Amino acid sequence: MMTLLNYNRAELIRYVRDNFAKSETYGDALFRKLYHGSSRDKKFENLPAFKDFFTRAIKTELPLLAKTVEENGTVKFLLDMGQNHFSESVLIPMKKYSTLCLSSQIGCAYGCVFCATGHMGFVRNLSTAEIVSQLLVARYTLGSDDLQNVVFMGMGEPFDNFDNLITTLDILSDERGLNIPKRRISISTAGHIDGIRKLSNLCHSNPEKNYHTLHLSLSLHSAREETRQVLMPITKIYPLAELRTVLLDSPFSQTKDGLYIEYMIIPGVSDKEAELETLGLFLEGMNIKINLIPFNPVKGSPWKAPTNEEINKVWCSLKEAGYYCRTRLSKGETMMAACGQLGGGSEIK
Repeated sequence: MMTLLNYNRAELIRYVRDNFAKSETYGDALFRKLYHGSSRDKKFENLPAFKDFFTRAIKTELPLLAKTVEENGTVKFLLDMGQNHFSESVLIPMKKYSTLCLSSQIGCAYGCVFCATGHMGFVRNLSTAEIVSQLLVARYTLGSDDLQNVVFMGMGEPFDNFDNLITTLDILSDERGLNIPKRRISISTAGHIDGIRKLSNLCHSNPEKNYHTLHLSLSLHSAREETRQVLMPITKIYPLAELRTVLLDSPFSQTKDGLYIEYMIIPGVSDKEAELETLGLFLEGMNIKINLIPFNPVKGSPWKAPTNEEINKVWCSLKEAGYYCRTRLSKGETMMAACGQLGGGSEIK
């Protein structure tokens, strides 16, 4: 039973009020206990029916179908969502903390040619409870408070699941919930203009919720329309010129750490000089940081992984152009958990 994990704190307070005729303090206590404790609370002890409801509802864990651990500590979780549907999330160890890469959908509708998830096609959105449960499983497995950062860079396009994404953000960042500040959360998008616009509007209309402190990561990979349409068919729906305008109008491109550009180095495709020159024109006027991602081969791909020399060439070119640029080290590639490789989990036994 995972129903309660679908609610943020305000929604859960209303649920308790409407279904049990109890005040805000009961709903607030229930929310805290969902993430931080058991049913041993005086408010619950004196209300057997409510305590029984809570005890049953608190059993929210998802079955962990498989877990694979690499030497560097990277863990891929394969969670059974029922009806032969699986989601994948990846726990990535850093020097002083861990980052969890979450999935927002099973499959993806946009078919990026370098991405295993895109090859699956779209199956369905994950519920808020299913997204939150990925973090609960990881936190339980980690057994400590080292899990400090969350990135929505797993399976799916987060903005295609906008309402559940926002509710999840509110639960993750609530001090009485999982207490991961929004400034430690990144949302990756393939360039979903409507979603970027809606999130920007929330930043302006709800400043008290700190949506403006989120990090937005754009999976760009090419700033040339014709190249990007081949790599990322979403470009045919959301053209680059319109995407650039929406980014410039968003609060994320105007702050120090608001907007990150994810740029995959695909030898002979995205590392050409003409590609990098066009990238500079696209980014003009934006306050951005660039993450270079070495291509991780997936089944059926016509490309190989870049060499260190090819990676360094792109890095030097962008640095000389004045951009803050870093290369993301691949973690989890041997178990198909690296960037672009999620989606083969059903083959794990």
